[in-house]
Amino acid sequence: MIEQNFVQRKAERGAKSLRTLSVKSVASSLKQHGLGVVSLTIDVCSKLLSRQIALLLDFLADDSIKSLLSKELRWIGNQRKEGSNVYPFSRAIEFTQEMKRVLEQSQSLENGLDWCRSVITEMGNTLTMARMVRTARRKVLSDEMPFLSPIDVSGVRGKDQGTGKSVMGEKVLPITAVEVEEHISAVLNKPDPDIVQSFTGVLKEALLEHEDSFMSGFHCMLPALCLCWMDASLQGKEMMHKKNIARGGYYTDDGFAVGLAFILSAADQRKMYDRLNWFKSIQSKYASDEEDLIERMTAEEKKKDAKIAAAKQSSWFSSSAVDAVEDSDELKNLKMMEKRIEGNRREMAMLFFSMNEATAFLRSL
Repeated sequence: MIEQNFVQRKAERGAKSLRTLSVKSVASSLKQHGLGVVSLTIDVCSKLLSRQIALLLDFLADDSIKSLLSKELRWIGNQRKEGSNVYPFSRAIEFTQEMKRVLEQSQSLENGLDWCRSVITEMGNTLTMARMVRTARRKVLSDEMPFLSPIDVSGVRGKDQGTGKSVMGEKVLPITAVEVEEHISAVLNKPDPDIVQSFTGVLKEALLEHEDSFMSGFHCMLPALCLCWMDASLQGKEMMHKKNIARGGYYTDDGFAVGLAFILSAADQRKMYDRLNWFKSIQSKYASDEEDLIERMTAEEKKKDAKIAAAKQSSWFSSSAVDAVEDSDELKNLKMMEKRIEGNRREMAMLFFSMNEATAFLRSL
């Protein structure tokens, strides 16, 4: 999202590199084929986004999901009445497990949180594709600016009766030159299409067609969806280190953050989501786990130091035996837990930062 660059998830068999799509490559294509493809691309993205929104709304229209979200809304309302304004991490875990049980028992639902996450990710990728094409259009126009003359086309007054040439202020130019200047000026002064406004309209039209969907409770799913995304992201990055990289291996995925930011903004649920203070809850959870882990690691380190000191004082042990004192199994497990907590913290922080950035660029589109 920062570099406006798409990366292929997995290369074709035998390939040693991944394909990428950047603003520079799109701009080169626009220079060769013309700017007419811009409006066509945005129209295709709009239709694709409409289908993705319809899939999401169908998921939210299921009676099992509506019942689960209604229950979660009531729980959040009761917590606020009691003065609690932070959505706890433990509640997100419980909600995730409960949704899995509901999906397993329901015969009409074959898809779960992971499927919902992938749909939202596709929505975000669709938005960023439209953004990339628009940015490439601006790059093409900015590259052509140095070749334009500084003449103001708005000063054309008509033709000179004697020469038959068009008069522009005090300068006289051939008619063809004036027409070229007018055409280029019209292209440069043509405003960019309001992508966010048009895509927001697509969402609102879909809501009218799917009146039975429970979109008002979508923000209650966000904590569970964030945890689902974190697990998928960590799993994808771990696959990148394997010798045989599977199809699910990847090292970056911020389309989910863009999709969430768009839904919250278009559905007017940003404030409701902010009231959950989910990021604050995540930070408190990992800070508490880290403090507890440090205490346990300190205790294990003391045990290890005591063993080393006893080995040094005993005449039965040599210096090589002292060096051979290894970490206990408990200490090894604690170090692995420390890496896991740090990885989870980093992934969630990246997700929230990407969401904030996506919210900012959606406003500027």
